[in-house]
Amino acid sequence: MGLSSGPHGAKAVLVDKFSDAFQNVKCLRDVRELVGVRRSQTLAVLDGNVMMNAIPASVDSFRGYVTILTNQLNDAVQAAAHVVVVFDEPEAMTTAKRDEQRRRDEQRQARVPLCSEDLVATITDDNFSTNDLRTEGCNVKLLMEHRKARPRFFDAVCVALLQHFRAHMTGDGAWSLTFDGVDRRGADRGLGVSRDPSVLSSDDAFWQPLLYRPTPIGEGDLKLTDVTQRVHDAALSPATPVAGVALNLVVTIDTDSFAIELLQQNRRERRVAKEDRDELTILCLKERARKRKGDDFITEAHYLCCDTQVLHELVLTYFYGTKSLDAQTRAQQPAALALLASAIACCGCDFVEVKGMRADLALPVVRDLVRGDSETLEAMECIFGERPEDVREAYSAVVTMIKAYAKSLKDVPRMQKAKENASRYCDAQVLRALWTCAYWHRREFKNCAAWGFPSACG
Repeated sequence: MGLSSGPHGAKAVLVDKFSDAFQNVKCLRDVRELVGVRRSQTLAVLDGNVMMNAIPASVDSFRGYVTILTNQLNDAVQAAAHVVVVFDEPEAMTTAKRDEQRRRDEQRQARVPLCSEDLVATITDDNFSTNDLRTEGCNVKLLMEHRKARPRFFDAVCVALLQHFRAHMTGDGAWSLTFDGVDRRGADRGLGVSRDPSVLSSDDAFWQPLLYRPTPIGEGDLKLTDVTQRVHDAALSPATPVAGVALNLVVTIDTDSFAIELLQQNRRERRVAKEDRDELTILCLKERARKRKGDDFITEAHYLCCDTQVLHELVLTYFYGTKSLDAQTRAQQPAALALLASAIACCGCDFVEVKGMRADLALPVVRDLVRGDSETLEAMECIFGERPEDVREAYSAVVTMIKAYAKSLKDVPRMQKAKENASRYCDAQVLRALWTCAYWHRREFKNCAAWGFPSACG
């Protein structure tokens, strides 16, 4: 999931080019201690879908899932006084994302054993209870292959996790554990009863109203940023449980978060009041233990941590070559970062890909446009429009960026095929890039068919 991977992908390029913003850290508590803030000043926001899908293959029971996730949450609870686990909300998810999920589901089906109708290998739909999950032989690893069964299973796991922490948390320090996007009835919601995703928390009185959204957010990776913003706003009041929270630990594996958090950091930097800018966000990407091929060297599991404030500063310094900027140039920085986000999207993400585009080669192209093409930046500013027709005015900026990328490959050895592919971009790809950039800015346009996606997504 997320941005294109590999040595030329966005993650590898950012780590290599802006290495001062990154550090490998063993556990979340170590991250907080490196920053030098107290646990009471820390919020950890975790991607629940990532957690559920990263359970070892050998664990296939309900109890096993709860045990593994309890250990993972212990790490977060030791690092932060307030822990929020966010989940996708399928009913509110963008139709473009659902189309991507359908493609993934088709690939998954090959791993599910074939059985006759009177012998089912696992639970496959929404009709089961907690007792069913606890039944010996119930293989929840196979259940996870069925999207219809997953939400109720997630609900059941979260209810069990909250029960565990309520029973075992000790000490006088304030704490909270919250699940955003689950049904608080767990798997004991009546069969045939509609699911009602909301907020389940050890402190419902505070977190339910704080995380209430009149218009639900479908994707968890966008919720990560939304939660940090809501907590920051609440933390300014000394009367709230989160008063004084200044550090956000955003935990995921989805590399889309590089673009989302970079754009969010720019919004933080533009807050008027100085005290309102006292917020630090560390993006913590979980990295699995890896064994190097051909020898016994093992890299232990860890977090690749990105200080988004430092990354933001380094990217802008790379763009302009200096920190001494006039007011007009500073005003164009949001458009410059939006152009970068569009380029990263075109290099490959869940929603769009322009064949031949690579993040390592696109980055200097964006830099040159930012430095020398004010008209393109002016056009890119239209991405911040509220109406679809306003955002489409940024079309020319994305086209200019793609053409400049293709032109930059003219004399690059072994890249002529990539040049040809990038030169053959189409209208749908440009529209998808615009839609994705707006989406990463937390503004979703529902009519996906009007943005270059298949009509089935509209």
